[in-house]
Amino acid sequence: MSLRKPYAAVLKLLRTKRGLSQVGIAKAVAQSHVSQLEAAITTATLDVSCELAAALKIHPSSLFTLTLAAHEKRTAREVLLTCLAELEDLDLADTLLPSEPQQGMTPAMIEARDKWLAVQELKAKGFSQAEARKQLELPEATIRRLWHKDASSIPPTE
Repeated sequence: MSLRKPYAAVLKLLRTKRGLSQVGIAKAVAQSHVSQLEAAITTATLDVSCELAAALKIHPSSLFTLTLAAHEKRTAREVLLTCLAELEDLDLADTLLPSEPQQGMTPAMIEARDKWLAVQELKAKGFSQAEARKQLELPEATIRRLWHKDASSIPPTE
């Protein structure tokens, strides 16, 4: 699903509608790169697309919407309505989102936390380390390490 040609066509259309030359929109983006984009020789990164949208005095989502509309042979309105319906289905249409990736727990972190919790639960019930080892079928060294491990070093549950 290459978007090079629709992106090129939309970029050129918008630039022409604004009465700008390639040099006119090439502030942070080199004119040669604009030329390659309009010729569908190369693709633009999200950052470059945002810079071009700013130079064209439009929101980046307008550039992407028009590109997808051209690619799908639909109107921009149809694409936007589809997007809105999808965002509403995900309950994200009116939600402020984080601007940076959230650190999630890896499977290994979850497993380590679960082992620690299991050891601490048996410890709280009065089990000995030997009894906990037999119950959980974990190596003696692991039981010993988790037995004395402080809760502050364990990732919180999500």
